[in-house]
Amino acid sequence: MRSPGDATPAFVFVPELAGPGQRLTLTGDDAHYVTRVCRARPGDTVRASNGRGLVARLRLDSLAPLTADVVELEPHDPSGGGWVMTGAPEGQRADWMVEKLAELGITRWQPLSCARSPWPSAPARLERWERLATAALRQSRAAWRMEVASPIEVADAIASLPEGGRRWLADPDGEPLPSARSVTTGLTEPPQVVAIGPAEGFDDRERERLRAAGFRPACLATRRLRTETAALAWAAWDALEVVSRTRGG
Repeated sequence: MRSPGDATPAFVFVPELAGPGQRLTLTGDDAHYVTRVCRARPGDTVRASNGRGLVARLRLDSLAPLTADVVELEPHDPSGGGWVMTGAPEGQRADWMVEKLAELGITRWQPLSCARSPWPSAPARLERWERLATAALRQSRAAWRMEVASPIEVADAIASLPEGGRRWLADPDGEPLPSARSVTTGLTEPPQVVAIGPAEGFDDRERERLRAAGFRPACLATRRLRTETAALAWAAWDALEVVSRTRGG
């Protein structure tokens, strides 16, 4: 039999997480996950993140309603993950892309409404992407949750970028990305950003704007990739860079 405190590992998203001694009431998906999936009991502990760098250990007090006390709080530095800007992939492939980008530690995903492939106006889709980012935070037990932005045009996306930071443009004819081991930038510097076109590609005007804004063409594979595959290829390279910077290669 399981002894008290040995709950099946549980990790939940609690945006209102503040500090030790705080009493929380968990509802919705988190409550179902803790009580039905993890089969937790009063006295068990679970971990929680507010998605903004705070991770806490919670002790469950009751199950109906599901209440818990914050007994320990641990702040985490920003993840250092890059930003990904993409045009619309085909069909429903964006859902899979959002989930995997979040798991790999991307800080912000910016959908681009491109001339050849604008994103359809669908608030429900944005809500679904937010849920996928939250689910990825739980699965990866992360302190930081990927920010999901609303679709905007390329020019507006460029204007919203922070100053500094390396900028990449996914391009089969570009130069290979550098080795992660050669990176010397720090986690406190501006995030690096990649721009990836939709299934139909950027048009000439969009490419010119990106190049003028300092986006350097970069080849991600030896063959042409789908939008979502290119996004994951770059995100995996970016994740290795973060590991190299934080763990010394």
